[in-house]
Amino acid sequence: MALQVRIDCSPVYELISSYMLFVHRKWIRNVDLGVSWSEHVEQTMPEAFTSTAAVLKQASIHIFDLLYAAALERQHPHDIPVFLDQLEEMSEADWKCLLRSYGQPFRKKHVTMIKELFVPALRMWNELYLEPSSTNWESPILEDANEKLKLMYKMNPRELIEVATNGVIFNHPDPHHEVVLAPLWHYRPINMTCAFEKTTLILYAAHADESDEAGPPLSLTRMISALSNEVRLQILRSIADEPLTFSQLTAHLNLGKNAVKHHLAILRAAGYIQTYWNGEVEKIALRQEGLSDLSLFLENYVRP
Repeated sequence: MALQVRIDCSPVYELISSYMLFVHRKWIRNVDLGVSWSEHVEQTMPEAFTSTAAVLKQASIHIFDLLYAAALERQHPHDIPVFLDQLEEMSEADWKCLLRSYGQPFRKKHVTMIKELFVPALRMWNELYLEPSSTNWESPILEDANEKLKLMYKMNPRELIEVATNGVIFNHPDPHHEVVLAPLWHYRPINMTCAFEKTTLILYAAHADESDEAGPPLSLTRMISALSNEVRLQILRSIADEPLTFSQLTAHLNLGKNAVKHHLAILRAAGYIQTYWNGEVEKIALRQEGLSDLSLFLENYVRP
């Protein structure tokens, strides 16, 4: 049986991911919105909200995996208040059943924190930030999802995943495994992955509009910027002959994991690398077309 892939576009994913970005600031320097976004939003929020966010920042980021698991089983595909009501009404038995089916551990303190802290905070986040900002993110994720739905009839599942994620080659050993592709706006151009027992949720960056005619295309800017760092050039040189696992690459560069992830995120967004993922081990390879694309895109811009 072929790998099962479906497109799942919902503001519920945008709710969870945007709040995670605001609270943890994880990869904030790698996303298009940047630090200025989080600082601006923080200034517009009431003190009670920012105080709660500071408390939740100390909580395990694994709780967001639980929220994503619940989002995959949401009762309404697009209604955020209904989803939050669902979270509020879930009993311990409901959570145990859900997490067992997704291969996740049940911890009572996490479930209690979701009900008592996360749900009220997410309600306020939706009311004060996400819903008022919907004109920025709603259309891009809908348009991207519709584009990927059309591609489903032209590509096999693995090709579709590679296109959506800009370079992830998904080779899971379980032929019954399901991949859910969900477009995100706030984390552009970063992909996020939640690997569950029978399902992998890939939250991929919705396609970003290119800059206006007066400036260079965003894709070209990313490609040039990615090559302006010595470590990233060293990474491309290291994987030129054969793919390396993330552990091998980290050891070769003698850098911390977060630093390597930072550079790989930039290289992937620029289209220079491919990532082979089998559900357990990640291998990073050079995407030869990326180097050719740079020359072509630069030539097209300089000599229109």
